[in-house]
Amino acid sequence: MTALPAVPALAPKPARRVCLLGDNALLARDTALQLRAAGFDVAVATQVDQLAAQEGLCCIVVDPAGHGSRFADPACAAAIRARCAVPVPILWLAPLNKFEARLAAARAGVDGFLARPLEIDELKARIETLARRLDQPPCRVLVVASDAARHDGIDEALAQAGMEALRLHKPLDLVATLSRHHPDAIVIDVDTPACTGIDLAMLIRQDPAFLDLPVLVLSDDRDPATRRRAVAAGVDDFLAPPGARADLAVAVMLRVERSRALRSLIMRDGMTGLYNHVSIKEQLLREMARSKRDGSPLALAMVDLDFFKKINDTYGHPVGDQVIRAIAHLLQQRLRHGDLIGRYGGEEFAVIMPATTAAAAAQVLDGIRELFGTVAHKADETVFHATFSAGVADLDAAGGDPDPAALFRLADEALYDAKHGGRNRVALAHAAAGRG
Repeated sequence: MTALPAVPALAPKPARRVCLLGDNALLARDTALQLRAAGFDVAVATQVDQLAAQEGLCCIVVDPAGHGSRFADPACAAAIRARCAVPVPILWLAPLNKFEARLAAARAGVDGFLARPLEIDELKARIETLARRLDQPPCRVLVVASDAARHDGIDEALAQAGMEALRLHKPLDLVATLSRHHPDAIVIDVDTPACTGIDLAMLIRQDPAFLDLPVLVLSDDRDPATRRRAVAAGVDDFLAPPGARADLAVAVMLRVERSRALRSLIMRDGMTGLYNHVSIKEQLLREMARSKRDGSPLALAMVDLDFFKKINDTYGHPVGDQVIRAIAHLLQQRLRHGDLIGRYGGEEFAVIMPATTAAAAAQVLDGIRELFGTVAHKADETVFHATFSAGVADLDAAGGDPDPAALFRLADEALYDAKHGGRNRVALAHAAAGRG
């Protein structure tokens, strides 16, 4: 294999920082060791007051030692939140999976619930899911209002809650504006002889692309029949014009959070938490359009575990799944926040690296490849190692104005070269013009 060119390495994103809070220090240390082995930065605390010194947390895992623990009642979540300078998701580990415990956790408003005994992979996956909430950009809300003063009031209420309001005065431009800006929610305060908020909601729901868009309609109409029409039209919330503006902001934020969570479940692979096959292809289309606008480079890598069938046949599918999770987690930890990773299928992954040439991407992936080869995987009493191969292409190699399929094909061909060159290596794609 030709040596990869020497280029500056891309800085990996920092490890997720987690705090384990519990009164059994020995149990917490054991869990912390397992999470650190998976790439998390873990702190251990036995007192709520110790949380004040923790910064940059993506999750607080509350692990009561038993029914007599001071953390056994999930109502302790209120005291935990009071010690945190910024909101941090709370994951509560229950001694038993009982309805009463789940109900208490729900009433306490904890963000996640897991019951013992639990698998460390399940714990890691749940932490990642909660942490992704903190990675979300500010909420963007399209506001359609027929009254200028009320429009100003809605904008102000959303801005005070940290949301970005996009103004639209002409309902005629609604569909075009939604398609162009893709807001996280829409607030409609329109009641004119030409149309009402319910009419606009029905118009929005006609387009399948907007079926999951949270739609909130403000109206002075208290008639129950009108509320039934709103529900039938696909309105998520039918509210009185905001006397208490904070109520509107809370309603919007709760709807957006739920919409984002559901959308993430649809877009993500259940085992690894990475983008699924369909989503990573959509992400590539979006990133290619951005690169074309900006004139910036873009690299795509296809990553495939070596001899994966042999791993499954020798150690069993649960161990094979463990290896898949391990490479997924390593890619997440060693790549940048702006890089996009998808499970393309089975043991194959796709990595999109914006503003990156193929040479730079290949060097980073080669470092990850070397690191992955040192990871010890366990099957009963046996310890083994696994490797992967990768093929990397970029827009320059594709030439001209390529479509996503062409870039995927080039990266796949480079992966084929890496496999047939001996595996456990990274190969660069040849320029499209140079292939017969």
